[in-house]
Amino acid sequence: MSPTTPPPAPPPPPSLRHGVDLVHVPRLRAAMEAHARFEEEVFTEGERAYCRRRPDPFPHFAARFAAKEAVLKALGRGLFGEGVDRALHEIEVVRDGSGPPSVRLTGGTEALAKRLGLGPAALSLSHDGDTAIASVVWSPSR
Repeated sequence: MSPTTPPPAPPPPPSLRHGVDLVHVPRLRAAMEAHARFEEEVFTEGERAYCRRRPDPFPHFAARFAAKEAVLKALGRGLFGEGVDRALHEIEVVRDGSGPPSVRLTGGTEALAKRLGLGPAALSLSHDGDTAIASVVWSPSR
């Protein structure tokens, strides 16, 4: 490299990523009631316990399902194949005490987030009536 040749530009930092998903609560409820193993194949033990403590668990399940899909969208992955995508079980919505919900990743989903250089995700959940929504925003890790 000569003194007049500038050094190569560093690679761009990972970009901000966002995913959002909307779930129709009655549709999720029907799927869960029609398929006995759906709940345990999609939701972690902690998620199931949290939702089942509620008088009507289905809006809470729907918000968590929306969060799982929003995470996959933010990662640029989406859902794969027929049947239940095992990545859904690698994404867990957790609550520590009275704080806001957060996302815990395991397995291949965690590895993908690390490869993309992502830090912790910011998660927002909401449900009202027949609808649940989740939004996930990721910034690069520092």
